[in-house]
Amino acid sequence: MNFKTVAYKGSKRKLLKDIQELVEEIEVDTFLDGFSGSGIVSAHFRNEGYEVFANDKMPSCNLYSKVFLNGYNKQNVENHIKHINKLKGTKGWFTVNYSGEVKRKIKGINKIESRPLGFIKKNAMKIDAAREYAETIKDSKDKDAVVFSIVLAMNKVFNNSNDQKSCFKEWMDKSKKDIIFEEPTYVTGKQGQVFSGDVLSISRKNYDFVYLDPPYTNGVLYDSCYHLNDSLVLWNQPVLDKTYAIPRPTRVTFRKNKTTAGKFYSRVTAEKDFKNLINYFDAKRIVLSYSDAPRNILKKEDLINICKKAGDLKLIERKHKICTQSKKQKKISNELKEFFFIIDKK
Repeated sequence: MNFKTVAYKGSKRKLLKDIQELVEEIEVDTFLDGFSGSGIVSAHFRNEGYEVFANDKMPSCNLYSKVFLNGYNKQNVENHIKHINKLKGTKGWFTVNYSGEVKRKIKGINKIESRPLGFIKKNAMKIDAAREYAETIKDSKDKDAVVFSIVLAMNKVFNNSNDQKSCFKEWMDKSKKDIIFEEPTYVTGKQGQVFSGDVLSISRKNYDFVYLDPPYTNGVLYDSCYHLNDSLVLWNQPVLDKTYAIPRPTRVTFRKNKTTAGKFYSRVTAEKDFKNLINYFDAKRIVLSYSDAPRNILKKEDLINICKKAGDLKLIERKHKICTQSKKQKKISNELKEFFFIIDKK
């Protein structure tokens, strides 16, 4: 099944078959996706018939999992989406802050140039109108599905490919197309449950299979990479820091705030954080994903030592792509190794 969701750094779309094989090696009814991200893993395993639980601290990721695991009224959502596609655009918070071009000083060349802010005005106004309409939807499941639709459509016309920290200096063809809202993928299966917040605060600890794909790359702060998605979901129209190429909410300007993005990002506490993570859950099998990308917080050898103490450890590897950016950026896409740390509890 092809699940429609957002582009996401470290997405496991191409590794679903590998994870499925690890699940089928043991008897599994309950499955926890501890860092659900784009929701692709949760959606897949609900579709395969498992009772799926998901967690993520980011509001947008939390919403994707709710839509995939809890569903919605298809007829109602189809009607809502038909309606927002017909809406006339309005100039609101999103249009004011993220449409057209702005003159700014460009790092590296030390010149002031006019650069895109992310969206052509017409599309930004449609996003404003659609998101305001979503606030009027009373049923929470239907509202989540419509907001997911708006996030998906926004990403398709954003003037970049795989994060929301910057824009291309010229408008891409896709960004000049009219925005179109579509229904999210409707997943059937056992009703799931979605947690929101610190993975080490999840109230339920007992599962047959726990899949963990935590952040572990220095400098890749997901809250900053996908701040537009979160802002659309929260729709609290936050104060923005406009010194960035794409204005960011002050909640994600971590270095300026002298705050951390959360556990697993600090070299100082990483070993302790991963040890606590591996030992937190009572599961038949825990699988930890890890790739040998540059700037990782922990080395593979460090994780091996941590995992060995938690149960019987098996390590397998798969080839994966390191770069998921647009060809327009002319960046080399090298292969890297994706490791699965398979821990069967003693």
